[in-house]
Amino acid sequence: MNKTTIPERKKEIGNTVLSANMYGTSEPSKPTHLIETLELKGVPSAPGQVIATRETDTSVLIQWAPPKEPNNLIGYYIDQCVKGSKDWTSANHKPHKNTKFVVSGLKTGETYVFRVQAINELGLSEESQESAPLTVRAALTTPSAPYDIALLNCDGRSMVLNWKKPLQAGGAAIKEYYVDKRRSGTSMWREIHIPPVKERLYKVEGLTEGAVYQFHVYAANLAGLGPASKHSDDFKCEAWTMPEPGPAYDLKFCEVRDNSLVVEWQKPIYAGSDPITGYHVEYAKNGTSDWKTANEKAVSHRFLKVTGLEVGTCYVFRVCAVNAAGVGMASMPSDPVIAKAVEGSQEVSCTVDEKSGDIVLSFESCQMNASSQFIWKKDYKEITDFSKGVVIKTEGSQSKLIFKNPEKEDAGTYSVSVTSTNGVSSSYTISTEELEKMMALSYDIRHPIIPLKSELAYKILERGRMRFWLQAEEISSKVTYKFFANNKELSGMGHDVSTGIIEFIMDHFTEENEGTFTCQITDGGGKAQSSLVLIGDGKQGQLILSLKGCFAKDNERFYCIYWISFYKTESATCLLLPQFSMKTTGVYKATISDDRGKDMSQIDQITVKHDFDYKCASPSLGASAAELAIKCTATGIQLQCHMKYYTSEMNISCEHKLTHCDKTVIGGTPAMATMEIIEPMEKDKGAYSIVITNSENSHKRTMDLSGDDRGKVVGGLPDVVTIMEKKTLSLTCTVCGDPKPQVSWLKNGAEVEPDDQVHYLILNEKKIELYITA
Repeated sequence: MNKTTIPERKKEIGNTVLSANMYGTSEPSKPTHLIETLELKGVPSAPGQVIATRETDTSVLIQWAPPKEPNNLIGYYIDQCVKGSKDWTSANHKPHKNTKFVVSGLKTGETYVFRVQAINELGLSEESQESAPLTVRAALTTPSAPYDIALLNCDGRSMVLNWKKPLQAGGAAIKEYYVDKRRSGTSMWREIHIPPVKERLYKVEGLTEGAVYQFHVYAANLAGLGPASKHSDDFKCEAWTMPEPGPAYDLKFCEVRDNSLVVEWQKPIYAGSDPITGYHVEYAKNGTSDWKTANEKAVSHRFLKVTGLEVGTCYVFRVCAVNAAGVGMASMPSDPVIAKAVEGSQEVSCTVDEKSGDIVLSFESCQMNASSQFIWKKDYKEITDFSKGVVIKTEGSQSKLIFKNPEKEDAGTYSVSVTSTNGVSSSYTISTEELEKMMALSYDIRHPIIPLKSELAYKILERGRMRFWLQAEEISSKVTYKFFANNKELSGMGHDVSTGIIEFIMDHFTEENEGTFTCQITDGGGKAQSSLVLIGDGKQGQLILSLKGCFAKDNERFYCIYWISFYKTESATCLLLPQFSMKTTGVYKATISDDRGKDMSQIDQITVKHDFDYKCASPSLGASAAELAIKCTATGIQLQCHMKYYTSEMNISCEHKLTHCDKTVIGGTPAMATMEIIEPMEKDKGAYSIVITNSENSHKRTMDLSGDDRGKVVGGLPDVVTIMEKKTLSLTCTVCGDPKPQVSWLKNGAEVEPDDQVHYLILNEKKIELYITA
């Protein structure tokens, strides 16, 4: 509609009045009394109350009361204004004769106020009072009927029902549902719940076992109660006892593309005899019964991306839950969906903000209206926990999911959907590898380093002065810096932006000034630091102490600390710390000396908790522990737990009620943890567990010692042995045990160690021989 501005309208009316006055005075043939009558009556009075009501999402119906004094009324002008702006414009370019008018071309979701002026041949009336503010939306109507009522569970006395929401909500949110029931074959419907149901899931109580029922459902919004749904199928009230699961329900679609889509669903109310372990998704072309399985292997989560669809083809889907008993009942078929991307569809993008270092998922919707909202999900579960630095920011048609403090646990599939649109949605999967790269880039952005062309250096000038300088790749005029001599800040530094050189001149350099000199630079968000050590006769020796982490060698893990010294050429030495643990924490110091002088550097109080990844040294404090092995010893039974890394700080405990605590000895080597049971007896049989624990987790390994596992000496040594000169002495005994016992020979109570003269010989599984050569 062509709109006339208020000043233009008043100008036109002024010209009309002037023309009438001139016509009345210049034409004496016109009756004089007519002019006098018009002058006496004047302009119309202001119109009465103005009422605005919703019509469509771009138009509003305006109604008003006519003026009490019309005075040869010609018509009305309707003005509109966005609430709060005071920028009034006319909605009609010529007078409107009726007291109703549809204002078109309004912005959906915007709030307006309206006013009306009356007009006659003498001019405009005063403005009417403004209408109440009104937001432009489609007029409210009652919702259409719900449909597809499904039975989800029955215990013989009650039934759990579910239904699909109306296709038309009527311009307002559906607030409640009403459910009625009747016996099959009767015509009398009865309301079965007070108050109304808020969700599309309802348990109908008080039913008669064996009876057959039908149900229908109404939906209601602010405009009122909609029509009843088509009644359900006949549902017999018999308790479900099948071992397989009941049907899934509430199938929904998102990310519909030309050849794929994502289907989501809710888990069955009835699980069957065993827990649900997965789901199968089936689909068929709409109008056919040729069902195909989208996933050969059941998925444990409640969503699936179905690929390989034909573009423009209409499909229906259903879902079957699976447990140990088998495949359960299929869900009710979904609404038909066409494999066709929404025109203008865009995908979620993932970047690292170059200024803040935040990881940002961004999506721009190709469709929006006043009630549209962005819903972000992780692994198709809505994100509601924002305590870990996750922020959602929405401006207009663009929404961003921002990770302020990204962690490894943030890997996963992130999806976004836009409500009140034609299925606008998209997703992005952040893999663990991609997340690690983005986190590294984020760290570099948040902790930038100013690159240096040259480290801090010095030059001896005349009269004992010393020039210290370094050169950066690039610096700005806003660069700041500090210079320290033996941890004391000195002033008087200067810089040259064109060359990137920062320098400090020290007068009268003496032996008292020897020590460590450091320059710290800050430019924007970037930082840099360089140090120099001057000791003895002005000669330079520089030592840098740095921690390098851990690495593996020959399947043994150990930490490595490097001390690196620089003087003309680079040289390095390192200290290897095998079995790094709590016992090896402390202060580490490196000293270097030669004919140039002497220097020392140290790392203060290296600790497992803050300076090392202790979990890296001992994988999850026991996660690598193998199953228990048993070995018979001379004094009892030893349980062995082989590990990649074992230290005495690991808390090793035993779970078994022994006769007294002195019967167990817990220890180990770098390769395994051990627990020895001394002199086991019949009542000590049972299951033994070694538990490896720390403050975060624990690992248990168990073995059942209920059998006759103890090694025994069946045939002993003779009481008297004749030792012949220059002859080999052979002692033989018979032992038994499963597993094979460990055998130790004792001489005068001390263990005999094999050597060139003494040998152990195993003749077979039971005969053990010790022989001593001459």
